[in-house]
Amino acid sequence: MAELHRLNDRLKEHLRIEDSEEDSLLSFYLQSATNYIRRATGREDDHLIILAAGIFYEFRVTEKSMSLALDALTPLILQAEMCGDDNASESGEAQT
Repeated sequence: MAELHRLNDRLKEHLRIEDSEEDSLLSFYLQSATNYIRRATGREDDHLIILAAGIFYEFRVTEKSMSLALDALTPLILQAEMCGDDNASESGEAQT
């Protein structure tokens, strides 16, 4: 839970959100993004999670449009895979 709180603060900075009005929505997007990135890479990568959660927040659109937006992360996901554990979460531990 502390991990999601830390990421929630980083996501709010990324999205330039100052109040706590949307914290529950952001937590949902962070959990969804964490699951998405974990399935795509086999581990948790904070930067990719923040980017995916930002896409979920910014693109409240149809499934097809969301898919196109998430496809933009493919090169970053591939790079994370090629770099291995070097880009794992900031805690220094790879998640499986």
